[in-house]
Amino acid sequence: MTNDDEVLNGNGPLYRVIEVAGHPPVGLDELIGATTVTLEHEGHEYRMIGTGVKHDQNVWFHQKEAGSALDSGPVWRLTDNGVGGLSAQPLVPD
Repeated sequence: MTNDDEVLNGNGPLYRVIEVAGHPPVGLDELIGATTVTLEHEGHEYRMIGTGVKHDQNVWFHQKEAGSALDSGPVWRLTDNGVGGLSAQPLVPD
């Protein structure tokens, strides 16, 4: 999770969301709560486990590190790209 005093900016690379909970994504609402997300970037697939929280017109996905009891993994901003798909971008503290 992030510290409330931190400002997060999506200045990382964009990833395409190809699966949510094992099926093609339909919309941002299915990312809210505990779920899995599979991303594609430059021909590679990455599977994440975590929890999504609605934040304005986006979902902030708090990734849980596999094999860790900590809740302090990376945070991703997931957005509807407006052309029938979802995009993910890692949020980086300022």
